[in-house]
Amino acid sequence: MTAQASDAEQDLTIGTLEESDRRLGIICGHCSRFRYLKSARYAADLTLSALGASLTCSRCGSDDVQAIAISRDPENGYWPAERS
Repeated sequence: MTAQASDAEQDLTIGTLEESDRRLGIICGHCSRFRYLKSARYAADLTLSALGASLTCSRCGSDDVQAIAISRDPENGYWPAERS
């Protein structure tokens, strides 16, 4: 898992994530909290950059939140663990 999403990944839509077997995650730039979000709660044509701009961290309240595409670990097939 990378903490910084590329510009191309920021232009991904929620629908694209589901089609490519990836999950929606958020990471807070202030407290480094990483959590998964249910992608079904958002419109399929919503971009990750637009989603990240509308969210705040539920732990510290910061608006420095980035929505990112998460892939399984290629070596073991597991999803990265959330961190608080």
